[in-house]
Amino acid sequence: MNNAPRIGLALGSGAAKGFAHIGVLKFLEDMGIKPHVVAGTSMGAFVGAAYSAGYLDKLEDWVRLLDNWKVFSLLDINWTLSGGILGGKKPFKAFFDDFEFENIEDLPIPFTAVATDLHSGQEIWLQQGNLQDAVSASCSIPGLLSAKSLSGRWLVDGAVVNPVPVDVCRAMGATCVIAVDVTEDGAPLIQRQQAQVQKVVSETPREDDEENSQAVSKTRAEAEAELLEPVPIEDQSNGVTFSRLLEQGKEQLTQLRGFRNRNRTVSPGMLDTMSQAMAILERRHKRARMIGAPPDVLIMPKVGGIGGMEFSRAAEAVDAGEAEARRLRTWIEDMVQNHQQAGPRQT
Repeated sequence: MNNAPRIGLALGSGAAKGFAHIGVLKFLEDMGIKPHVVAGTSMGAFVGAAYSAGYLDKLEDWVRLLDNWKVFSLLDINWTLSGGILGGKKPFKAFFDDFEFENIEDLPIPFTAVATDLHSGQEIWLQQGNLQDAVSASCSIPGLLSAKSLSGRWLVDGAVVNPVPVDVCRAMGATCVIAVDVTEDGAPLIQRQQAQVQKVVSETPREDDEENSQAVSKTRAEAEAELLEPVPIEDQSNGVTFSRLLEQGKEQLTQLRGFRNRNRTVSPGMLDTMSQAMAILERRHKRARMIGAPPDVLIMPKVGGIGGMEFSRAAEAVDAGEAEARRLRTWIEDMVQNHQQAGPRQT
């Protein structure tokens, strides 16, 4: 009797953080662990589809080339704002158009993309049909990307109902499941932002006398004002280009978040609001789902310092995923050996 476990891989949502899945998968392959089934939600579906098709190396090469200009070129802005700010077609066409496998059922490794029926709230498991359409539907963040029409349903991000699809892997026949969750490691981002605020404060004069006290107040006020100052669109004399504008905008957003703990009256932006609201929803729902369907191994890459919309930092996410899988190597090996010794589950 073959006691080898059927390994399932559950890849969770997380937008730009989800590129950490690539690093995890690379290291699992180096260990000789190859999943028999793969289920993915949102960015987990994007990476999972590429892996199931045998295109993981191609995906890594593609994301490591992402910078602010490349990301901007992939944004198909929906000027009518019907359904979402972005149409959400260009990124998927750019990567999936020349795939050898057009349909999900043709993939060498069985794959499921999780999406949500916008009207009924039903969890939809996409296991047949066009691969690009399925991944696009699973990644359609409400309000940001337009909902996708498939088989008479309007579908949005699967993270709304199942952020880390462990139970989907079980239903596909997996006897042990390795889950990758990229949304719980938020502490590093908070610590980094607080460190930035502390740096501004520590560089001001000490409050030893009245004169220095006034200087401190002025310096802090100026530091906060600089964060809210508009950035010029273009100033060739100072070498400011649109690329630099994107970088400055990202830096200002990060710094501004650090001051929010001190000033709760600052109004969050639209994208920030949507991203944070989705993250809260996903975390709460995910914890409840995992209580009922826990994975055998849970890998949580340290990507808290990467914002959900910071796709230009994809290479950092890949490296973080590989580093965390490497750290857990012994645990993963023990899990596989334990399942081999236990044999198949009795049902």
